[in-house]
Amino acid sequence: MTTVAATAHTTPAHHDDRSFIRKYIFSTDHKIIGIQFLFVSLFFLLVGGLLAMQMRWQLGFPGTPMPGGGILPDTMAPGGVILPEYYIQLVTMHGTFMIFFAIMPLLV
Repeated sequence: MTTVAATAHTTPAHHDDRSFIRKYIFSTDHKIIGIQFLFVSLFFLLVGGLLAMQMRWQLGFPGTPMPGGGILPDTMAPGGVILPEYYIQLVTMHGTFMIFFAIMPLLV
């Protein structure tokens, strides 16, 4: 009888020498680009959610200063109180961010 000797097929480990910036920011690899789409769309989902929270604050407590509203310019929210013109801008930007920057990249 003959015996078959088992040989292990080993492949050398692949080590990527590129830096983080070069690998994940300026990548041409389709898998990394998909991950970039995911993270950017999740970021804009957060931004759109913050805009929605500002709109909800105005609807729930009209004329009341918004928490953290002091960081907004006085032309938009003097003293943290949302102006009607700024509310229209909030609605428009919320819709734009959620549809074109959050939902569409997640569906792609």
